[in-house]
Amino acid sequence: MKRIIITSLLSACFISMSAQENTKLDPMFNELRTLIHSGISTSRGNYGLGQTVTQTHVFVGSNDFCTKDACGEGQVFLDSIWDTATVNKRNNEIRDRIISIVRHHLDSISALPDTEESYHFESHHQGIDTIRYSICLHSGKGQVKRYDSTRGEYFYDDVPGTETVSFNYDTKLKPCGKHFQSMGTLTYSRTESVKGGKSVFFDWNQYMQTILPVLNKKGITQRTFKWAQDKFYGDADKDYSFGYTILLDDNKHSVEGETSGTLYFIPADQFELAQAVCKDINYATQHYIYNHPEQTYQYSFDTQFTPITDDGRDYKEQMLRTMNLQEGFDQHFVFVCSDVRGYYFLFCDTKGALWVPRESLILKSFINGKKEYVKGMKPKK
Repeated sequence: MKRIIITSLLSACFISMSAQENTKLDPMFNELRTLIHSGISTSRGNYGLGQTVTQTHVFVGSNDFCTKDACGEGQVFLDSIWDTATVNKRNNEIRDRIISIVRHHLDSISALPDTEESYHFESHHQGIDTIRYSICLHSGKGQVKRYDSTRGEYFYDDVPGTETVSFNYDTKLKPCGKHFQSMGTLTYSRTESVKGGKSVFFDWNQYMQTILPVLNKKGITQRTFKWAQDKFYGDADKDYSFGYTILLDDNKHSVEGETSGTLYFIPADQFELAQAVCKDINYATQHYIYNHPEQTYQYSFDTQFTPITDDGRDYKEQMLRTMNLQEGFDQHFVFVCSDVRGYYFLFCDTKGALWVPRESLILKSFINGKKEYVKGMKPKK
C-alpha cells in the first residue's frame, strides 16, 4: 500500500507538470510519434543564466539503399533477402508523410494571429530538396534576430519569454548518382525566467533524498564504484565508451577527473520492476526540477532502457546532469542502461572530467589505467 501511495503521488505530480508543458505543437508531435519510433527527444535545463530552456528535437532522415548491379561497388547495400526497390519506396513514403505533417502544422501556426514572425523557404530541383521554416511564436525582451545566409534560416536568442520553432531539411545525391539521402531537424524551444532571475547550484543531497525511497526496494542490489584518470592510459578508444573533457583557462582541454558513485542493479528477469523503477525515477526527477527550477541541471524526459543487443554492449542514456562549474568543476550524472545481465541505474559524483569506462558495469574501480573487477565478473581471456 505504501508503494502504491508513493507512485500515485508521483504520477499526480507528473500529470500536473505535463499540463504546463502543453504547446501548440503537441498535435504535430503526437502525429509524428506514430511514424517515428525513436528520434524524438525533449529536454529541459537551467544553464546558469537565471532561466530554463525546454527543447524538443525531431530528427527526420532517409537513405536510399543501393544495389551492386545498379550502383556498383563501394555503396551501401541492403541485404539480398529484401527487395531494394520496395524498401526504398516504403521509406520514401514514410518520409513524405512526415514532411507533409510538418508542413501542415507549421503552416497552420504561421497563420495564427499571435505568431510574431514566420519565414518559409523551399527549393526543389532535380531531386534535391531544401526546406526551411523559422517561426517565432513569442519574442522575449531584448530579442536579437540573426540570419544565417549559409543555411538560409533565422535564429533567435534564448532570452526569457522566447518561444520558437525551426525546421531545416536537405537532400543530396549519393555517390552512385542514382539514389538520394536526406537529413532534417525539427526543433521547438521555449525559454522562461526563474523566480528572482538568478540560478543557483544544484543541491544533489536534497535531490537524492527524493530518489532513494524509489531505489530502496526489494529486488534491487547496489554497489559503489570509482573511476579516476589524470591522463589516458593505453588505448582510450578501447577503455572508455564516452566522456566530457574540461576546458581550462588557457583554452586547453583536460581529461583529469575523479568519479565516485553507486550502481543499482535489477536482474534481467525482473523487467516489470525495472520499468516501474525507471518511471518512478523520471517522475521524482521531474517533480524536483519543477519545484527547484533555479538550480542548474539538464534533464532528458522519459529516459528509457535501450534494447539489449546481441554483442553484449550497453548503451547508457543520460537522464540527468547537474552543473556546479565554479567550484572545482563539480558535476553529477544519472545514467540508465541495460545489458544481457539486467538493468542499471548509475548515480555519479564527478570532480573534473567524466570518462566512463567501457567495462563500467563490471568494474569496482578503474584508476589511472588500473582495473579492479567486481568479484566473479572479470572477463576470461
